Amino acid sequence: MQIVATKMKTLALAAAFAATTLSGAWAQDIDAALARMKVLMQDQGITLDWAAADIFGSDATLTGVTVTSDGQAQPIGDIELTGITDAEGGYRVGSIAMPTYTATEAGGTLSLTDLVMEEVFLPNEGVDVAGAEIFFYERAALGSARLETEGREVFTLDNLNVEVTPPEGDGELSFTGGADSFSTDLTVTDDPKHTEVLARLGYEQVTGSMAFVGSWAAGDGRLKLSQYDFIVDDAGTLGIAFDVSGYTPAFIKALRETSERMAASSEAEQSRQGLAMLGLMQQLNLHGLEISFDDSSLTTKVLEFAAEDQGISAADVANQTKAVLPFMMAGINAPQLSQMVTAALSQFLDDPQSLTIRAAPANPVPFAMLLAAGMASPDALVQQLNLTVTANE
Repeated sequence: MQIVATKMKTLALAAAFAATTLSGAWAQDIDAALARMKVLMQDQGITLDWAAADIFGSDATLTGVTVTSDGQAQPIGDIELTGITDAEGGYRVGSIAMPTYTATEAGGTLSLTDLVMEEVFLPNEGVDVAGAEIFFYERAALGSARLETEGREVFTLDNLNVEVTPPEGDGELSFTGGADSFSTDLTVTDDPKHTEVLARLGYEQVTGSMAFVGSWAAGDGRLKLSQYDFIVDDAGTLGIAFDVSGYTPAFIKALRETSERMAASSEAEQSRQGLAMLGLMQQLNLHGLEISFDDSSLTTKVLEFAAEDQGISAADVANQTKAVLPFMMAGINAPQLSQMVTAALSQFLDDPQSLTIRAAPANPVPFAMLLAAGMASPDALVQQLNLTVTANE
């Protein structure tokens, strides 16, 4: 019995020693991962700090967290990290969550709840991972956002979600997401006429949702936003889609640094920094663009509003607008563009369904060339972009 007891004590001591050793090694990995997260944020011009880091196995809770940007430190509450592991080329984190966040500034209070990123990858220095300039995540969500001013809730957003599919090799990463609902109070204004107009149109409180789908390739910076729909209930849907190249990690970094210099520069230096920004934009090329509006009663309400003020019918207002359109467009000195816009708007006013502006150039067009052509001749830009304006497609 004495031998058995001795052996049991020996095993217990060995197990305790092993657990302590593994726990210490694990804590070192966690500390290294947290340090790497700090560096990645610092590379973006943001200083992330915390008062304490409580580590439990592969999890960590950061308390007293602050974020400093442009010299201003802002407390953001606590951050919870779970499932932190050492991985090839960096560290993986099962989730990074910030349960609550509240900030008050300029008379307004912003509150966020249930902000979380899942399947996060923190790359080591020198590791090139598409989409991981800060850190790569596969899912992100925000439970709700609330903005209050003077005791009134002026904006809300619920269930914002983003999903990112990692690229294979040098391929594209894809992303999709949206928000289930948003609402905004448009009557927060000191102008009683503005409030009266909104009340007559029925848009004192606006609700809606949003959805987006796209992809990005780090190699050539090809950014495709195939869908971005901003839906306003009982008004319409604004849709945006574009395809550009040159939006590389190097471009993103240069753009951020130039923006920071512009923000910190004196008025005398603003023009020089502005030229630097224009120089950066020359690296971008436009492959395609589409802007659309699908009406769901907004146009009819505006026509009826104007008709009531003038004592005529909504059809009369539409006809008056169609009659003055050619004269309004004449000022831009672009006959081809004027004809397209006038024809499309006239058709839309007769039967408000949809309006679409589409650019489909035969070859990618540098942004610098777009700017030069637009200033020289809008009609030349129409030809260069293969631009069309259509209604009710």
